[in-house]
Amino acid sequence: MSYKSPNSNPSVTADPNNTGQAVSRAFLIEAVLNVASFPLITHPRFVLSLLLLQPHHINPSTVLFARLFGGLVVGVLTPLLLAGVPNTRNAIESRRITYLSLGLGECLLIPLLIGEALKGGKGTAALSPRASIGAIMCLAPPLIWRLYVLLARPDLLGRYKEIKRE
Repeated sequence: MSYKSPNSNPSVTADPNNTGQAVSRAFLIEAVLNVASFPLITHPRFVLSLLLLQPHHINPSTVLFARLFGGLVVGVLTPLLLAGVPNTRNAIESRRITYLSLGLGECLLIPLLIGEALKGGKGTAALSPRASIGAIMCLAPPLIWRLYVLLARPDLLGRYKEIKRE
């Protein structure tokens, strides 16, 4: 049995009929938009004051969790998306699992935000209804796109053909 490194993969060429260009561009756009989360790391108190219903409740714990969330978005999700941008074997193969992972996260976050919005800014609500609905509106379109690609048009993820070496 021989082991193979990803670097030793044969060269590939993208299928001209299924290059994955649409998903590749969507990955790049989403990665660039994720960088907008950087202020959660650098200026969490300011960002939280815009989002939270009662900004006077901001404490070291909320600042830490905002920074952790921002760190995950910028440090994990953004590189994951950027890895799927080129039309290489590894990038094309990573697109499906990336969309599944991000979609599952959105499927968990959206109901939490709906619950927060339904509180109407009263009682134990942490976010204003406007902030909750705004967050839902940021998460729902990408989720719908991911579901469309994964369930209806998987060809948009792209395909490749190995180039045989002589």
